[in-house]
Amino acid sequence: MKILSAEYVIPISGPMIFDGAVAIENGEIIDVGQEEELLKRYPDAEHEDYSHHAILPGLINAHAHIDLSLYKNYPGDPVRNAGVKVNYIDWLLGLLKYKHSVDFAHLREAVEKGLDECVQSGTTCIAEMGNYEGIFSILEQKGLRGVVFPEVMSFDSTFSKDLFESAMAIVEKYQEEDSDLITVGMGPYAPYLLSRNILRLMAQYCRSSNLPLMMHVSGTFSEMEFFHNSTGDIASKLFPDLGWEELPPAHRRTPVEHLKEIGFLDCQPILVNCIQTTEKDLDLIAQTGSKIVITPRCGHNMQQGQPNFKKIDEKKIFTALGTDGLSTVDTLSLWDEMRAFVEFNLSLSLTGERVLKMVTSHAAQVLGLGEEVGTLEIGKQADLIVVDVSSVKTEGDFLMNLIQMVHDYHIHIVMVRGEILKSVN
Repeated sequence: MKILSAEYVIPISGPMIFDGAVAIENGEIIDVGQEEELLKRYPDAEHEDYSHHAILPGLINAHAHIDLSLYKNYPGDPVRNAGVKVNYIDWLLGLLKYKHSVDFAHLREAVEKGLDECVQSGTTCIAEMGNYEGIFSILEQKGLRGVVFPEVMSFDSTFSKDLFESAMAIVEKYQEEDSDLITVGMGPYAPYLLSRNILRLMAQYCRSSNLPLMMHVSGTFSEMEFFHNSTGDIASKLFPDLGWEELPPAHRRTPVEHLKEIGFLDCQPILVNCIQTTEKDLDLIAQTGSKIVITPRCGHNMQQGQPNFKKIDEKKIFTALGTDGLSTVDTLSLWDEMRAFVEFNLSLSLTGERVLKMVTSHAAQVLGLGEEVGTLEIGKQADLIVVDVSSVKTEGDFLMNLIQMVHDYHIHIVMVRGEILKSVN
């Protein structure tokens, strides 16, 4: 048994504990409380004290493309060409070509680099949406927790069926694996890159198998234009470039309305982006119990805008933050993502606690891991971080001050299931 104590313990599930401690045994949290009380309760426990530090739940990245960590200099690169005007469809075409040409050695290097960066910034769980099956073994080797969503994208019905069956085979293979750290879902890329029949099949499969389902939805105006009128860049650029000759008829509805109509929302999917949404869209998402992941820096860099978080919050939709990948942002740090989220929502007077929940407890709920991680509570897995807070101002909102201050070098301990992944003396 081990006891970690610090000046602050931030359980997320309850009030901050001053001079607090967390007791860990066999990778599980068995007690949380005052340091003095826990030391009396467990006199034989190994004790590690971190003065001027805070203990928090490990951060959860609810949407990432780790396999794109070496993807650079594509058309309209918003990261390495500051201020460039991004055409989303040009960017997507570059992405598709990259995915068709990259080799496995390159992908492995990208995944290892990306996961190492995540650990350095205090991320202990990652929702990865990608095509590299090797990420399962790399996550296990590095000791990280993950939810892997094999990515499926194609509008051609025959090719879509092959991709769907391949993704289903991966899902079934890793469902049978007895892993305490890795779970699996399905990841259709976007509603305009897959036929309605394939989307319906995927939703039915995930619902019957109790699997999480994640998809980018309503991220751009061009997507809204396509689903309403069957016009715009998706029709005039994407389809011809991919050799898709036949355009679908105008749906005269939003992407979210389309997904509701075909039964996709019935499996309570995780919808990434939701930037171009109407009031009715958000009502449909709330009514079906679907969830949202916001990627603020990606939306800003790609000039897509930001979701209406005020409305999302009013409708009590479970919402988490993700970083997307290094093709659209310059770091995989959730601290950078939280700071950007606060900056883009200054009018809402957000609290630090509310923002931290989006990368801890709410992120865990979105990914279906709420019973295991996301808070420091008895019975939860010992996924936690120890952060140097010696420079954090104590006046005002301490947790918001923490968010604004923390960088990789402030993260001194990263732990998953009681195993240390990062330690700074």
